[in-house]
Amino acid sequence: MIIEFDDRCWSSEDHEWKKSLVELLTLLAKRGQHAILAMPDKMLSWCRTYLTLHVDYFKTRLASAQLRASALRILISPSGADSVQAAPPWSLNAQAAYDIVNKPLQIVLENDISDKTFVESTIPPFATWCSNGWIEPVMGGGSHMRKKILAASDDSMARWRTFYLFDSDRLHPTELTSTWGPPPGDACQGHAFEQACANMPHGRWHRLERRSIENYLPQSLLSIKSAATSAALFDAAIGNMAHFYNFKEGLSGDGVHPVSQSQLARASRSQGFWTSLSPDFVLALQGGFGKKIAEEFSNIPASYIWPMSVINEMDALSDALQDAI
Repeated sequence: MIIEFDDRCWSSEDHEWKKSLVELLTLLAKRGQHAILAMPDKMLSWCRTYLTLHVDYFKTRLASAQLRASALRILISPSGADSVQAAPPWSLNAQAAYDIVNKPLQIVLENDISDKTFVESTIPPFATWCSNGWIEPVMGGGSHMRKKILAASDDSMARWRTFYLFDSDRLHPTELTSTWGPPPGDACQGHAFEQACANMPHGRWHRLERRSIENYLPQSLLSIKSAATSAALFDAAIGNMAHFYNFKEGLSGDGVHPVSQSQLARASRSQGFWTSLSPDFVLALQGGFGKKIAEEFSNIPASYIWPMSVINEMDALSDALQDAI
């Protein structure tokens, strides 16, 4: 966030105001991630009287403030509001700002264990952000996430202090287009989440480009689970369709092979790609890697070099999270 201080902050003689301002500044020094803007001479002069230990700290922070264009901006003023009532930028008093700064950004995940491990393995600073109290991963509860998104979209503060990360659940690259919708007879949870995010700020949610977190697992780990399935999946004949493969249950899980009469709509979403492969490929890809395959994220070496497509996507997610915190 960008925390900007009105000049009147330093001239008010109200005792309660001074007390709340000291509390806010002390918290900002503890949190450390927010950009701080103020007239240096006025702020530092006030700190020399009321917050002596932090004078050098804020002198450095004011001189080194780096503003993120999409970060939430809050103006601190003695006449500011005591709660958030509208869209940002917000003009708040020190106590109201304290309550916002003191609460970490919530990142809502479909599963707060496997998804958290996935993000930690692809965004190195994420674990530090969590341990610093800047981000709090919370459980989205699978299908319940849609209700959480809709509820947050009606809350002026939650819309900006909550971040949603979810699988795309797409079965073919063409399903990533903005005009696509699931066919009659089948559902796409990721699409439902994306539609629910329509009233959320665009920078407060991320839909994965691949089908699910499992589709980001390295071949080296997958080969240990099933050498035959891994070899087939990463063959040149599969290409980017590996990003839309059902890692947990394979082609059988989507009713592709063996054919499931109850899943014809789902099977059709792969547009015949899998069934056009040779029988050997279809057989190797039939079963998947098992329902616990996401646990393999905990086995990814810290030195692992991700493909550029993953690096680009995770850099974008990292930037969005830094804007949000």
